[in-house]
Amino acid sequence: MPFRELLAFGAVAYDPELPVDGVAAAIEGLERLFIADFEMSGPNPVVHEVLDVGWVIVDPGAALAEISSWGSRVKPRRIGNAEIGALKVVGYSPKAWREAVELEATVAKLIEEGSGAAFVGWGFNQDLAFVNELLRAAGSAWPFAPVAIDVQRIARQLLSRGETVDRFNLGHVADRLGIGRLGEHGALADAYATFDVLVELAKLHAADLSRPA
Repeated sequence: MPFRELLAFGAVAYDPELPVDGVAAAIEGLERLFIADFEMSGPNPVVHEVLDVGWVIVDPGAALAEISSWGSRVKPRRIGNAEIGALKVVGYSPKAWREAVELEATVAKLIEEGSGAAFVGWGFNQDLAFVNELLRAAGSAWPFAPVAIDVQRIARQLLSRGETVDRFNLGHVADRLGIGRLGEHGALADAYATFDVLVELAKLHAADLSRPA
């Protein structure tokens, strides 16, 4: 199926026991995509913390239909460790975070809604580092599918640098693909932007496949 082939461009094996030839089978068996973004108080998952989370759950069928979405600010516990620049990026203030969700509730929802789905993100190494630290602290095993999907990798495969895009950050690629955004550096907004970019990349991939050889 063309869309499953597209996902393979960005697939990263995330289970050490998954055989080399198991990635394709894992992608073929996916029933949900968990397209997520996280905003943090700094780059170190041991020292810093998640302040904002958002995800969109998507059916990986031909229509790429949205199943559900969720986003929330997360109540900080070590705000004194935060980097000032990171707080400015996420827009943190005690007033803005007054209704933030407790970390335990956030992690429980992440595990419940992400169970069995493929974790999908944009250049997601740092996000995954924080997710793994959250799971370790919660005493939880990896709840997601054995493959994760990096949409930035897919974009690098399909879009020509210098022709379609100048750089591969999410905002620039979304703008070049004509995608309107809900905002910048908000987790749910960036999760939706990643979803929308994936939809456009799927259209480009389908068009490439339909062209005469």
